[in-house]
Amino acid sequence: MSSFDAAAPIESAATPPSSWYTDEDLFSLERESVFAKTWQPVARVDALRAPGDFLAGRWFGEPIVVVCGRDGIPRAFYNVCRHHGAEILTGAGRVDELRCPYHGWSYDLDGRLRKAPRTAGIRDFDRERMSLRSLQLETWGPFVFVCTDAAAVPLAPRLAPLESRLERSRWRDLRFATRRTYEMACNWKVFVDNYLDGGYHVPSVHPELGSDLDLATYATETFEHFSLQSARARESERLGGEVLYAWLYPGFMLNRYGPVLDTHWVVPLAVDRTRVVCDFYFLETEGPEAERFIERSIRASDAIQREDIAISESVQRGLSSGGYDRGRYAPRVETAMHHFHRRLYADLRAGLD
Repeated sequence: MSSFDAAAPIESAATPPSSWYTDEDLFSLERESVFAKTWQPVARVDALRAPGDFLAGRWFGEPIVVVCGRDGIPRAFYNVCRHHGAEILTGAGRVDELRCPYHGWSYDLDGRLRKAPRTAGIRDFDRERMSLRSLQLETWGPFVFVCTDAAAVPLAPRLAPLESRLERSRWRDLRFATRRTYEMACNWKVFVDNYLDGGYHVPSVHPELGSDLDLATYATETFEHFSLQSARARESERLGGEVLYAWLYPGFMLNRYGPVLDTHWVVPLAVDRTRVVCDFYFLETEGPEAERFIERSIRASDAIQREDIAISESVQRGLSSGGYDRGRYAPRVETAMHHFHRRLYADLRAGLD
């Protein structure tokens, strides 16, 4: 940790050492000090509209379920029965209650214990204390965020400047269309670094995209909990007039352009393995013309994603070699990356302390 000088200005600073991207112990520290304490976008609001709608999954080994209550309010719980720890639900769907498949204990949609068969004779059995353990949940825009840290600071106030910027683009009018998931052989930070380099890699890695953007207008703004990159686009059916690339610490991206919003959720799987979940939203989603545009847009996005995967995996191989330890920042473009590394350092240092 001491090998990274977080106080150095970008003009003098060196990047984190390669061990930050290859060390198992640091990866474990990130799990405890970064991902367990930050908000993660686990679901869409439109997937939890009716009472009983649920989505269950695992986040860094933690079983989590998000469910819409009878009052229409989504809630999040550890997806673990309080009896003997079995996972209660899997996948997604709609239920009337949360029923454990092991011994039949069931919970209401608000997490309260409803039935505990064959428990007569247990002394001091407090049903309230045996309710499901809840997690913090917030909705922001079309997204449902969950945090496993009970002391986490609310999310929405942190994102007010970003929300204001997105409101100008009618982002709330967009509708979910489809999802694509990618896995890559690199550390999660390699993919984030690539996203935050201020368009530096675009001419080399994405020549087609580079020809559609006016890179001379590329600008980066950093805030405490997010950064925003923007550029003017040469008029095209897909990009429109301006492109916004927003990154929320530690690994959620929103790309707003033309009649499209696509999001990238970066999910660390191992020190050298990462999953990126991409959701696509469009202004028009019905009819043959809309379907053709969606197909063309996703095809173009897929090509860009595969280019990013290829360069990220190449970087990971380089970071794992004996020929590299650390580099330098390009001060005019890599300010968002420097901002990310300093924020990450602060959380890792706090975790060690």
